[in-house]
Amino acid sequence: MAIFHQQLRQSVLWRGLYFVSLFLLNIFLSRFLKADGIGIIYYLANLFSLFVLIGSFNMDGSFTYFSASKKIHHNQLASVAIIWTVVIAVLSFLLLPQYFNHFDNKVLASDVNSSKIGFYYLVGILLMNYFTALFYSLGNFFLPNLILGISNIFFIGLIFFGWQTNASSNAIINDYFLFIFLQGLALAVAFFLKNQSVQKFSLLNRSQLKQLLKYSAIGLTGNFIFFFVYRIDYWFVKEWCHQTGDLGNYIQASKLSQMLLILPQILASSIFPQMASGEQKELVISSIGKLFRLFLILYIILFIAVFLFGKWAFPNVFGFSFTTMYYPVLILLPGIFCLSFSALLSAYFSGKKQNKYNIYAAIFALIVMIFLSLLLKEKYNIKIAALISTIAYCCEALYCFIIFSRQEKIKLTHFFAFSIDDFNWIKKIFITTK
Repeated sequence: MAIFHQQLRQSVLWRGLYFVSLFLLNIFLSRFLKADGIGIIYYLANLFSLFVLIGSFNMDGSFTYFSASKKIHHNQLASVAIIWTVVIAVLSFLLLPQYFNHFDNKVLASDVNSSKIGFYYLVGILLMNYFTALFYSLGNFFLPNLILGISNIFFIGLIFFGWQTNASSNAIINDYFLFIFLQGLALAVAFFLKNQSVQKFSLLNRSQLKQLLKYSAIGLTGNFIFFFVYRIDYWFVKEWCHQTGDLGNYIQASKLSQMLLILPQILASSIFPQMASGEQKELVISSIGKLFRLFLILYIILFIAVFLFGKWAFPNVFGFSFTTMYYPVLILLPGIFCLSFSALLSAYFSGKKQNKYNIYAAIFALIVMIFLSLLLKEKYNIKIAALISTIAYCCEALYCFIIFSRQEKIKLTHFFAFSIDDFNWIKKIFITTK
C-alpha cells in the first residue's frame, strides 16, 4: 500500500505541475487571441478531438492495462503505438482535405490551413496519449510531465514574443497546433531513448493483437458516448449563440470547470485496481464516501469564491473579452461536482466489470442534454447551455448513485456523515511519514 500511495503522490504532484503550466498557457493564449480567437482554437480542437477518439481506437487505455499488468511488454506496445500512428497519419493526410472541402470556412481565416493544423493535432495528440499512457504504466510520472511542462513554458515565451512584435492571431493559431505535434514527437523520442525501445523493437503475435483490439473496442464504445456528453454543448453554442465572443467565453468556462476533474480522475484511478482485485472492498467503499464529503466542501468553497470574485477575476486573468464567462462557470460548478462523484463510481463499476452501468449513465445524460437543448433552442444562450449541462451531469451521477446504493445497501445520509477522520485520512495519503 505504501508503494501505491507513493505513486499516487507522484502522479498528483507531476501531473499537477503540468496542468499548472497548461493553465498558464491558456491564460496567455486567451489574452493574446481574445474570446473570438481562443474560441476558434478550442472549437477546432474539439472537432479534431472527435477524430482523435476514433483514430486512437482507445489504444492508450489498452496500453496502460497490458503494460501495467505485464501481459504485453511495454516495448512491444511502443512499437504498436508508432505503427498505428503512422497509419492514422497517412489516412488523415489523405482524408482531411476532403473533409474540409465541405467545412464551414467562416470559422477560419484564409491563412489558416485547416487540413494542416488538423494533421498536426491528430498526430500530436495520438503520440501524447500513447506515450504518456506507457510512461504512467511504468510508474514514471516525472519525465513525460517535465517534457510537457517545459515545452508549455517555452510556448508561453513564444506567445509573449509574438505579442511584443505584433504577430498575427492566425500565426499563433498555426503555431499552437504545430506545437502540439512537436510535443507528441518529443514524448515518443523520450520513451524510446529511456527504455531502449529501438533496440528491442518487436511486433505482437496474433493472440496479443486480438486481445489488444478487443480490449480497445470495448473501451472505445464508452469513450465515444462520454465524448458527446462532455462536448456536444460546444456545437450547440456555436450554432445557436451568435453574440460576439459567446463561443470563446462558453468553452473557456467549460474547460476551466472541467479542469477541476483532474484530481477526482487521478484518485479514481486508485479505486479501479482495488475493486478489480477484490481486495479491501470495504475500504474502497468507505473511501468513496470520504472523497464525496471532501469534494462537497471543496466545491462549496469554490462556488462561494467564484460568486464573490469571479466577475472581477475572469476578465482580469483571461482578458476583458471574457466578461460573460462568469455565469456559465457559476452554473457549471454543481454539475462538475456531480461529475467528480460519478468519476469515483465509474471506477467502482469498472473494477467490478460492470462497465454497462457507466455506459447507461452516459446515454441517460446525453439524452437529457439533447432533449433539453432542442426544447430550449429558441431561448438558447450560454447560461442555458451551462444549466442544461449541469442537469445532465447531475442525472448521470444520480443514476450511478442509485445503482451503487442498491448494490452496497448504502443510504444517501451515509455520504453526509462528516467526520474529522475524513481529513486525517486524506493527510495519510498525501503526507509521507515513517
